[in-house]
Amino acid sequence: MLMTRNDLFRSETISRLKSQTHVNEIMNTRVKLLGLLIAVLLSLASVRLQAQFSTVTAGAASTSQDAKLVFANGASFDAGSGYSHPLIYTLVTNFSLTNVIYSSTNLQFWALSNQVPGGAAIGSYIVCEVLSVTGPAGGVLTFWEQGWRTPTFHFPVGASPIVGSNRFDVSDIATGAGLVDGDPAGKIPVRRFTVSMPGDYYMTCQLFDTSTNTAAGGPKHMPSDPITIKFSTTLDLALTRIARITNAPAAMTITFKQSALTNLVIQATTNLAVSNWVTLSGPFTSAPAFNATTTLSVTNPATMAAQFYRLRGVGP
Repeated sequence: MLMTRNDLFRSETISRLKSQTHVNEIMNTRVKLLGLLIAVLLSLASVRLQAQFSTVTAGAASTSQDAKLVFANGASFDAGSGYSHPLIYTLVTNFSLTNVIYSSTNLQFWALSNQVPGGAAIGSYIVCEVLSVTGPAGGVLTFWEQGWRTPTFHFPVGASPIVGSNRFDVSDIATGAGLVDGDPAGKIPVRRFTVSMPGDYYMTCQLFDTSTNTAAGGPKHMPSDPITIKFSTTLDLALTRIARITNAPAAMTITFKQSALTNLVIQATTNLAVSNWVTLSGPFTSAPAFNATTTLSVTNPATMAAQFYRLRGVGP
């Protein structure tokens, strides 16, 4: 059984000062994005991306003993609602995988405060458990805590669930959640979901109260009903790396992925507010197979110190 954030911090919460110090040290680390997605414009197709920050909120049906936990806005995120969370092609620095290619930090799980309607009982502590993942054969869903260089857990598509495993905290132990008088609220930022290959993934998850603050030493609340959230990899088109060539101010090395898309050009501009894009290379009439990338050296025009780049589709 892999340790959750709760397991790591539980001993520190008895002393709030020690807990806060330890958490701050971890929170100051950030996952570095080597991938640089500056602009993606494809005129041959249009894809609706839900790029806004999305928050799944956890609470309870009431604060009474044994009341069910609930996904307060779960109906809006359940796959049955039509919601699909986009996973963007990026490269991420970590100690476990060197090429995490589809990623999102825009889907967050937060717990309501006891001080607002729908919040769970004082003394409760909410975690979310991934029960199952379906998707393309061979695919793997991975969850990362903020700043960690190794994942909290991997969940291969079709893997049998391990009861009590694959959990992440929704309440925040760093602010006292889980203590006898603690508010179960939690807003732990910048968690990351990744998948290992393109396709649609369906993650079924459920809320649990892991507190032991009742008279009998058990949880305040019963588990929630599960919800299933759909993740979809977006159009396989991305600038993944741009690097200036040493001693050549106008020369850049650009690495990009185009999947099976053709008739693409690389363009540059100095001002995103003005449509003065200049084509540097292309169109490309063929594309590398699968997840392979293309690396090109391009030279900005003498009159342009280009600051922004994009891939753009052109007509056949």
